[in-house]
Amino acid sequence: MKRIILILTLFLLIINPVFSASTVKKDISVQSVDGFGIKATLEYPKVKGKKDYSTVVLLHSLGYSSQWWETLPKELTNSGYAVLKIDLRGHGKSVYNSRLVRTSWKSMTNSAYAKYPDDVIKVVEFVKAENSKKTFFNNWAIVGADIGASTAILAADKIPNKPKTIVLLSPVIKTRGLYVPVKLANLNMDIFSISGTNDVSGAEAEKYLKKFAQSTFATYTSEANSTGMLMLKSDNSLAKIITSWIKEYL
Repeated sequence: MKRIILILTLFLLIINPVFSASTVKKDISVQSVDGFGIKATLEYPKVKGKKDYSTVVLLHSLGYSSQWWETLPKELTNSGYAVLKIDLRGHGKSVYNSRLVRTSWKSMTNSAYAKYPDDVIKVVEFVKAENSKKTFFNNWAIVGADIGASTAILAADKIPNKPKTIVLLSPVIKTRGLYVPVKLANLNMDIFSISGTNDVSGAEAEKYLKKFAQSTFATYTSEANSTGMLMLKSDNSLAKIITSWIKEYL
């Protein structure tokens, strides 16, 4: 509760001018364990001599892509963070399997969705290995929306180098075979969950998931009448609120 009050106080009482930082942008292409092509974009502020960046991984909603994050990536890079936007398999540019057959999320089975956490870990490990002169994952966080929120929790459970915090937008208990509660109980990190005014299922999921949380599970109700990452479009304050939360940890 104290953190939520702090976030709202900062947002309402302090006016911080936003300066657009010059950034470096890199396209990432990784083959998953089963040969599926996973695409991502790494963007970070161009700062002379800087070698260590705190990173925020963004995992989008079902049926969308990494291009739908509105102002959040810019808000994060302007605050000094590196941003890794991943197109989950079957979405955006991540649509070709090992046989180069185009595959949409609409036709995927639950066994394919079950690979999402490993796909994310594969991209993170690739970025770590390919950037010997800069480090991006000494300190990091994940922001995930609906199926991206589920993937965030499951990936955080599996990866050895745990994120410092996770932000959930319209979380779900189970979707496409991805079941969250048991894995959430394994995590000892603070979580910030956001649902919209009319997001009944998201709010109910928050209440249920909070029972499994081993650390702080803070919630916030946005004025947005939408769900998932679309809340960022109808509630212009969310990008700043999410960034303020992340600043508490990175």
